[in-house]
Amino acid sequence: MPIAIPIDCPGCGTRLRRKPGGRCPQCGAEVARHVQAARSREERIEQVVAIVSTMLVLLVFAFTSGLGLIEGVAAYAVGGALVWFLAKRLFF
Repeated sequence: MPIAIPIDCPGCGTRLRRKPGGRCPQCGAEVARHVQAARSREERIEQVVAIVSTMLVLLVFAFTSGLGLIEGVAAYAVGGALVWFLAKRLFF
């Protein structure tokens, strides 16, 4: 799921909402490459979060396979909170 991090113009710092012709609507600076670099960064972050989340689920599954229902649910809750905390630090 794309997160759409806000992107500012490298020339004037204005928040880019749309890029008509690949230029900043305020100062006219070329922003197409800047926007593409920001979108590529978003995609890499999303991929890392997906990989870490998958590994964490598998790890929790491996360690909780012999536990009861309540302990297993608690372990998954802790794992989910950890992923949320890590993702929050990456995006904000």
